[in-house]
Amino acid sequence: MRVKGDRNLTIFVYIGILIVGIGLIIFLVTSKPTPTYSDRMYDVLGTVVNIRVAGDKVSSETLLDIAGKELDRIHNKFSTNVESSVVNQLNKNGSLKLDEESLFLFQSSLNLAQITGGAFDPTIRPIIKIWGFDDTKAQKQVPTQKQIEKNLEKVSYKLVEINEEKSTIKFLKEGMEVDLGGIAKGYAVDRVIKRIKQIDPYASGFVEAGGDVGVIGPKNNNLSWVIGLRNPFSSNPYDSVEKIYLKSGAVVTSGNYERYFVEDDVRYHHLIDPKTGYPARGLASVTVISESAMIADAYSTALFIMGFDNPALDYYEEEFGVQSYLISTDNDIRMSDGFDYFLNKGR
Repeated sequence: MRVKGDRNLTIFVYIGILIVGIGLIIFLVTSKPTPTYSDRMYDVLGTVVNIRVAGDKVSSETLLDIAGKELDRIHNKFSTNVESSVVNQLNKNGSLKLDEESLFLFQSSLNLAQITGGAFDPTIRPIIKIWGFDDTKAQKQVPTQKQIEKNLEKVSYKLVEINEEKSTIKFLKEGMEVDLGGIAKGYAVDRVIKRIKQIDPYASGFVEAGGDVGVIGPKNNNLSWVIGLRNPFSSNPYDSVEKIYLKSGAVVTSGNYERYFVEDDVRYHHLIDPKTGYPARGLASVTVISESAMIADAYSTALFIMGFDNPALDYYEEEFGVQSYLISTDNDIRMSDGFDYFLNKGR
């Protein structure tokens, strides 16, 4: 009986060792080490772009190099601060033959203008210029009513004609100009993420471009990135009123604190209403969450122009999956029905 008991005990010990061994093998195969993140900053598209990334199969530094090249390419192609850019060529000549990417970006811009009823309008540049918001070095000033009325005649997305078959774009009125600043920054974030994922599908990190944040991959492989929703009434950029949790997609904020000047105790900011030619009133900031930073970029501008009580909030959520969070100049809060999901670690 004693021998039999010893034999059974030995069998149980072997089984236990086998189970532990199998468990250890599974753990080693399925577990991943904590990613090592690298950061880099770029000065492009009129803002500072910060990228934090950890590679899975490719080194973080290599991914940052790839990201930097993509940002430079987009900046040189679409920035109004680059003389040879596609945007400046169109503004100078009034018409242009477009490559596939430029056609996509211009068409997307006009589509979003139509969807938002012109609240987002890429032809706003003539008005932006007379306020001095077209360049950080430009003199900021309140234009005369006559100046505004004259330049408003050149502002309408309906006066831009695109021929998709011929890949051409032209203005239907002399003196028109476009500015893709309200969409190009978000597009750049999307493109950088796409390039990184093409090279390393399981890379992790985020791209932050002056209020636009796009997620490359979850933090440490499975956690949400925590993004502070800035308090628009505070001079401290790190003072937040909410925290947003994202594992994918993008979040973009437009605020009256980004670019502005004060004259006669009145704050004038860069978010100009294309219908009036004056800075939109009623809102301090608008935050939008979408799968695309480009889409969120355009909607954050449009919803800011539409104001706090606009009835379109639910429509954009239902039809286009756009989640939004509005803070009025009186510090009232309004949000779409699904936004709360991102405030409670839903992703």
